[in-house]
Amino acid sequence: MPSSGGSKGKSTRLAIVEQSLADTVERLRELPPGPRVRELRAKAEGYDRALRAWMMRAPTEEQRAALLKLVLELNVEVMKVGRGGETDA
Repeated sequence: MPSSGGSKGKSTRLAIVEQSLADTVERLRELPPGPRVRELRAKAEGYDRALRAWMMRAPTEEQRAALLKLVLELNVEVMKVGRGGETDA
């Protein structure tokens, strides 16, 4: 039987968001500094704040889905910058 909570009240979607965000932040640390990296780091920090706020107040399913989409898009952006597919503009 699926559980909406679990012992820590964490959904699979939130676990994916946490791991993806951690991976993204790690990739950002490895990139040379520049305006685009700073912009992406600021996005990551904002998403992390939203995620931490959910520890106090559970998000709606729509909020979870939206943050998952944003974090995955950020991850793709960071990978593009890391591959040199995007330059600082």
